[in-house]
Amino acid sequence: MALMNRRQILAAGCGLPLLAIPEAGMAQTEKPATDLKPGEWSWYPERATSGPVAVVVSLSDQLAFVYRNGIRIGVSTVSSGRKGYETPTGVFSVLSKEKMHHSRAYNNAAMPDSQFFFGGCALHAGGLPGYPSSHGCIHLPSAFAELVFGVTHNGTPVIVTSERSGVGSLTHAGLVLTDRDLKDIETLTGHVASKSLPRDRSGEDDDAIAIIVSGAERRLIALKNGTEFINADIGIEHPRLPLGTHVYVLNGVDPANHTYDWMAVGLGTGHETALDVQREIAVTARLVIPPNVYEQIARNLHPGATMMLTDLPAHPETRTATDFVIMRDMRNA
Repeated sequence: MALMNRRQILAAGCGLPLLAIPEAGMAQTEKPATDLKPGEWSWYPERATSGPVAVVVSLSDQLAFVYRNGIRIGVSTVSSGRKGYETPTGVFSVLSKEKMHHSRAYNNAAMPDSQFFFGGCALHAGGLPGYPSSHGCIHLPSAFAELVFGVTHNGTPVIVTSERSGVGSLTHAGLVLTDRDLKDIETLTGHVASKSLPRDRSGEDDDAIAIIVSGAERRLIALKNGTEFINADIGIEHPRLPLGTHVYVLNGVDPANHTYDWMAVGLGTGHETALDVQREIAVTARLVIPPNVYEQIARNLHPGATMMLTDLPAHPETRTATDFVIMRDMRNA
């Protein structure tokens, strides 16, 4: 799939006309995720009433999981890209939302509650026949798409994987990014404590931060609204051991204890609760970040900031400033 710029996103889109779905299939249900039928969904926002949101999509299960502050508040069936129009896998961010978009590429097809995350691909309300049917978008039930649209924020990560991914919570005395002695931890956590979630529309204080750590290149790259502002060499302890692929979303800080609270996503574990928290901490503890880079990251962190660890090279083909791709899995491209 060719990359598109932000203007092309709004001009094209990848929607299909909405398919007729029985009204009963659109209702809220308390079924386990694996028992959901096409068009069914569950939504329980009372489990976490505030905090950063992340959307994790499993293409093999045709399911989307919504987390807020590290707690699952929703799950829904989806319909992803059909053969020849496969939805790209990777770690993306929502920086473009439109309540009602019409696709110029596909006969002016309606795409309600669109949240674009890669080229013309978006989360939006659409047909749910029970199998991949779109031109690359992630179709959601209409009511669920509206609910998700209402809780996302600037920089919300959209993680698209071939199979389900484990999710858990980490509390770390300092950034997950380092194992060095944090003598300035009170000051550094104070940078985050004074900030709120980025809003839907960009503004002076609404920069969305994403960090990529590449084991292959021993390099850290930080993006602000997709624009690179840090590109630095780092050290990795035991470099012959793989890092694996991990995503972390900063929920916030505990100002009393000066700790950072993260949501951790271990990609491709096969089940959404299968996450070894100690392993996640051990992986991040192997990173050796230069002090000046560490301080610059700390000063720019905010609730909802995203960090990704990967063994893959972070070359330009896997990410782009115009679409704010954190990391695209080119193996499935």
